This record gives sequence, C-alpha cells and structure tokens, in this order.
Amino acid sequence: MKFNPLLVIKLLLGLFICIGIALTILMMVHGSKIVGAYVVSVLFILFPGIILYGMTLGFRVSEKTITRQIAQQESVTSDHKGISYQIPLLKTTQFISWEIIETIIYSNYHSDDQAQFSFYLTQPAIQIASEKPGWLAKVLLPLIKTSKKVVIYENCINFREIPKMLEKHFSSINPVDINEVHGKGTLLRSKTILKENTIQIEEYWKPNPNFEPEKVIYDRYNRTIDEQIQSKNS
Repeated sequence: MKFNPLLVIKLLLGLFICIGIALTILMMVHGSKIVGAYVVSVLFILFPGIILYGMTLGFRVSEKTITRQIAQQESVTSDHKGISYQIPLLKTTQFISWEIIETIIYSNYHSDDQAQFSFYLTQPAIQIASEKPGWLAKVLLPLIKTSKKVVIYENCINFREIPKMLEKHFSSINPVDINEVHGKGTLLRSKTILKENTIQIEEYWKPNPNFEPEKVIYDRYNRTIDEQIQSKNS
C-alpha cells in the first residue's frame, strides 16, 4: 500500500483542532483571563477546521472560478512524433518523443486519490514554454527539466485516451481497464431507496482479489515490474 499524503494532512489538521479544543477547555476550567491565549486556541480550531472542511466537503464556487479552473486543468494529446503533456499552472508543455519512452506503468492504489500513468524515459522530456514562467514555474521547472520520469494523473483531460494513443504507435501494449477498482469485484447486493423524489441505489461489493494496483503497459525490453526493480537494484 502506498503512502497517502492527503490522509496524513487531514489527520494533522484534526490533531490541531483537538489541541485547540483541549487548550480552550483547559483555560476555561482554570479560569484563565489571558485574551491572547484564547485567540491562539481559537486559531488552532478555526483555520485547520476551514481547511479540513474544504478538503472533505468542498466549497461552492462561482462559474467564473470554475472556468478558470478548467483553463488551468492539465491535458494530454499525441501525434506521430510523441505525447504532449500541457501543464497550464507552470505555463509549459512536456513533449515526450516516442523514441525516448522505455517503460509505462499504470497504477491505481486503493490508498491513492487518483490513478496515474508513469512514463520512464531514457532522457528528460522536452520543455516547451508557452509564455514567461511565474515564480512557481521558476521553482519547479529546474527539477522537472532533469527528471526522466513523467507522471500523468487521472484528473488530466484525455487521461482515458492514453491507452489508445499508445496503441497507435506501439505494437506490444498490455491492455488496461481504467474502470477497474479494488473495491468492486463481485456485486453482493444492491438496494434502491426513494428519498425526497430522488432514487438512490446503494451497492455492496466484494473486493476484487485479483486486482493489480500496478501494471506494466509497455516496456521496451518486455520486463515485468519485479524484473525492473531487480535491474534498478543491481
């Protein structure tokens, strides 16, 4: 099972909230009249609480904000030369030539929020700047430029089209079912509920025992994941 950073962040936020509540109760019990201490304890509750609420339930956003978010969404396309991975936030496009792709792995761990395609290359992808980079791009681009690995996540536009893109160029592609998830193996039972003029269907699934969280979609040398790990450690 992979490390889930979002879960750790939520736990830390919950810890700060608990500390704030405990401090407030402690000061009230002892009759503390120090205003600054109460302010600090309230901040321990308020700010982590707002962040945790946003991460868990989300906030209502305007159409303008939604339009801006869509414009900032990453996307992937391909042609006869290779794959282009557009990253609007960094104002750059990573171009992956077909010739430099060594391995492609699809992973969908139960502990992760998103599935992903990982491209392992023989040399770093070409960076094509769309405009003058901002401060965030100036910090992150030097790290990206030297990396021989490109990861494309599930929230990327055309993510589900990646297998079709690969099939057009590579002859030896292993099939992958992007809709397959660990928690949905065998449907045990389902229940239909009518609530406030809406129909809700609850399904209870048995986890898929044969689910593979990592799959080699393509490897230049037809290696399995275990063989790749051995070659890296040797």
